[in-house]
Amino acid sequence: MCRKPKPGLRPVEELASRAAKRSLINDLLLSLLLTLIAILFSPTFQHMAISALCGIVLIAVLYAAQRKAHTSRTSIELGKMFVRDRERIAQGLVRNLEIAAAQDNEARSYELMREIAVLIRSDHIRKLQIFLLQSIMLRKDMELELEPLLLESFDPELAAYIGELTKIKRELIKDRTFKYVIKHEQQIRAMKDGEDILVGVAGAAVRMKRYVLAYASFIARYARKLPKDRFLRLYRIVMENPDSNWGALQAETSRIYEEKYQWDADFQQLKPRSTIHDV
Repeated sequence: MCRKPKPGLRPVEELASRAAKRSLINDLLLSLLLTLIAILFSPTFQHMAISALCGIVLIAVLYAAQRKAHTSRTSIELGKMFVRDRERIAQGLVRNLEIAAAQDNEARSYELMREIAVLIRSDHIRKLQIFLLQSIMLRKDMELELEPLLLESFDPELAAYIGELTKIKRELIKDRTFKYVIKHEQQIRAMKDGEDILVGVAGAAVRMKRYVLAYASFIARYARKLPKDRFLRLYRIVMENPDSNWGALQAETSRIYEEKYQWDADFQQLKPRSTIHDV
């Protein structure tokens, strides 16, 4: 599915498209001029005809090639505009953001903040984005992101946002996020709902075997509090790959199984390894 252009960026893209068309017209005019010069300086009528024919072919080929390359040419022009007018564009977006904020339109404010973040990359902008995200009701169908928002330092709002994503879009939790959470594990644990966030991140890690292997020690610390469906997946991954280096996770998984799920019917029949998908 193609992503629709952001409303605030559409006029800029239209300007870039017009610039690309002007470039095409300039190229065609240059080709026409060269053709006319060739005709003008042709010594015979035969040479004039050949020059005219070659010019027509050149213009036709150039036009067809330029039409096919219009999208990439527009992207190039858009990049030039951002470089040339970056500050002016950012100032305009900031003004729009101020208007949206004054109208208490958090969703629109977040979209504008994302557009500003394209032009200005800083932790301050990221923190504002996270703050806005925490002020709106997040839904699974929203166009959310995480990795572009990750900070070097610990931020409780970011940790809370990660916790929300573990509930509605755990597929956004990837290596950089796992490393961020592990790096700031103690600060997150000290938060009001910190342990729930850490358990949620551990649950997101059991989506894939490679995550379980890479972050086995972290998962082992929170495996006991995983919801049944996440622990069932963890149990299957670990038990069906006994030769992998699970460290303490293998023993912890076995203990939890024996204490809580030994007689649970869902744990009695392991699925073949090929049926384990990213969920």
